Amino acid sequence: MSEQSERLLRCISDIGEEKIDEGAQPLLRRKRTAWRRWGALAAAVVLVVGAVRVLPRMGGMASGGGAAAPSGGTATAGGGAGEGPGEDEGTAFQSYAGPVLPLTLGQADSEITAQREITLDFAPWIKRWRSNEDEANSREDVSPETRQEILEQYNEWFPEGGRWQSSTDIQVTDAYTLTNTSKEEKTVSVLYPFVSSLSRMDSRLPVLSADGQPLETGLRTGQYAGGWRGTWAGDLLLDADFGSIDRLYLDSWADYRNLLADGAYLETALEDSPDFSGIPVVVYEFSHIWGPEKGDFPNPTLRSSFSLDYTKTNVLTYGFNGGSFDQERGWMGREFSIPQPGEPDDGEGRYLIVLGEDIGAITAQGYETGGWDNDRKIEAGTTIQRYETSLEEILRTVFQRCYDRQEGLEGDFELYFGLMKDELLLCGGLLADPVSRYEKGGLEYQDSGQLDRVFYLESSVTLPAGGSVTLTAELTKEASFDFGCAKTGNTGVYGCDLATSLGSNLTFTRQTAVLEDRGQIALVRQSIPFDLEAGVRTAELTGEHCFLEVKRLPGE
Repeated sequence: MSEQSERLLRCISDIGEEKIDEGAQPLLRRKRTAWRRWGALAAAVVLVVGAVRVLPRMGGMASGGGAAAPSGGTATAGGGAGEGPGEDEGTAFQSYAGPVLPLTLGQADSEITAQREITLDFAPWIKRWRSNEDEANSREDVSPETRQEILEQYNEWFPEGGRWQSSTDIQVTDAYTLTNTSKEEKTVSVLYPFVSSLSRMDSRLPVLSADGQPLETGLRTGQYAGGWRGTWAGDLLLDADFGSIDRLYLDSWADYRNLLADGAYLETALEDSPDFSGIPVVVYEFSHIWGPEKGDFPNPTLRSSFSLDYTKTNVLTYGFNGGSFDQERGWMGREFSIPQPGEPDDGEGRYLIVLGEDIGAITAQGYETGGWDNDRKIEAGTTIQRYETSLEEILRTVFQRCYDRQEGLEGDFELYFGLMKDELLLCGGLLADPVSRYEKGGLEYQDSGQLDRVFYLESSVTLPAGGSVTLTAELTKEASFDFGCAKTGNTGVYGCDLATSLGSNLTFTRQTAVLEDRGQIALVRQSIPFDLEAGVRTAELTGEHCFLEVKRLPGE
C-alpha cells in the first residue's frame, strides 16, 4: 500500500481495512479529523463515470413528500484588544494586519547565510490630489455611459473637481543578501511568506526580484488556521462548543507565532491539494427550473424530498437554501427559491451530491414560499438528471461557479479549488462532526477565498560559489489599528510589526530596519530604536518580534 493510502486509512474512523480499496488514494494534507463513514465506503466502490439517466420532468400539482505550541520567543502580551501596549509585544490592536515575515528556503542549508535590510516607507501617507475624471476613468469595468454617470456623481460630491487622498498603508522593501559560502554553485528554492486572502491579493501580493531582475513565482498556501465559536445573541453565546458558526481569526502576534513556529504549516503548504478522483458520487442535477414570478407569491419555492439511511449516506448540495431532516424516519427534504428572470442564478443548475448509498425515489413540488410549515402548492417544476461521476469532478463544477461569482478573487482557480477542498476536510461536510456552518452540506457557504492566511511566493535563485545574490520583496502592508467607535484611547494610532526568525530556516548574520518617515509621522511606541529628533532612521533588529506604532503629524 502506498504512503498516501496509509495516510487515508489513518484519517478514516470505524472502517475495517477490508472495506478500503487500495487503489482509491485521495491525497490528504495535515492531520485530519475523521472522515464520515460513507466517505470511506464511497472510496471502496468501483468508479463509474458518465452513466446518465434522465428522470421525467417533475412538477405541476403532484403531491410531494412532506495549533502547535511555539518554540522559544517572548512571552505573550497581557491585556485584550485595544487595552494598550503589552510588555515587549506592542498594542493588541482590534484590527491586526499580521506581521511582515522573513524569507525562508525550501530546504535548510547551513552553507547559505543571509543579511536582511527591511525598509518601512510612509510615502502612501502623503496626500495626493485625485481628480473626479481620474476616478471615473479608473472604472474600466463599466460602459462609457456608466462611466459618465460616475463622473457626474463625483462632480456632485466634490464640486472642486476632486479631493485630496492619502492612505495608512506602508510600502515595505524587504531585501536579503544571500551568500553561498560553499565552493560549488547552488540553485535553491526560496519562499517568501505574506498575509493575505485571495480576495485581497491584488493589493497585497509581493513582487520578488533577484539582483534587480523580476523572478517567476508560484503561489502556495496552508489551510485556514483560525478557530470557531458560537454566535452571540445579546449577552448569550449560542453553540459555544465545537460545531459552531462564527470564525475566530488570527488576530495577534502570538497567534502567528503559534501557527508557524514548528514548521507544520509550511510543510502542508508545500504538499499537493487533496484529490477526490477516487471517490464516486451520484449526482442529481436540477435544470430547466420553472415557476411563477415573485409578484404573484411571496417566495416561489421548489421542494425536493427523498428517503435515505443517514448512517450510510451523506448529501452535499449546491444551490439549495433550506432543508428539513428526519433521521428516525429516514427522510430528507431540500428546497430552493425559484430563480427569477435576470437574477444571477437564473438558468443555473442545482445539485444534490450523494456519497455512499444512493437515495430513494426523489420528488419535486412547488410551494408559495419557503419553510416546511407552508403547504400551499403552486405550479412549478424542474428536470432532474441522475448521473455518476467522481467527487473531484462535481466539486470542480460547483466551485468553478463559486469562483466566477465572487468579485475580486485573484490567483489561479486551482489554488482556490484546493482551498475549498481543504475546507471540506478540515471543517466541512466530509467530516464526522462538521462545524455548524457546514453541517447541512451546503457547498456555496464555504468562504475560503475571503479568509486571511499565510501565503508563500515560491521561486528559485542560483547562488555562485562563494558569491552572493540580493533577493528583494516589495509589498504594500496594511497597518494595524483600533476602530474609532471603540474609544480605546488608541484612536489615530497605527501599527506595523515584523518577525526576525519566525518560520525561517535561514542563518542571519545581521538584520536592520530603515525608516522612511517622509515627514508624515510621530513615533508613539516602538521596539525598533528609531529616533526622528536625533536623525536615527536606521537601526539593528534584535529579538524575535519588532514593532512600530505611529500617529500622523498634526496638519498632515
